[in-house]
Amino acid sequence: MMSSVPANNRKSKLLVYTIEECPVCGQKMKRAFQVGDYITKEGAACSKCGNATRVGLVYAETSKPSG
Repeated sequence: MMSSVPANNRKSKLLVYTIEECPVCGQKMKRAFQVGDYITKEGAACSKCGNATRVGLVYAETSKPSG
């Protein structure tokens, strides 16, 4: 039986990231996804202006195979 996953993608892993954005100054921060993250969730304090950030995006990237 043939796999539906292309041969060059079989060993790659997905890395999930969260983008937090400050609604006041617009600064965006990328960090590793944490269980419980969802769009519009309040995030950490903005490193630029100190206001609370909001999660604006959760996405995954493929990592390069290590071999």
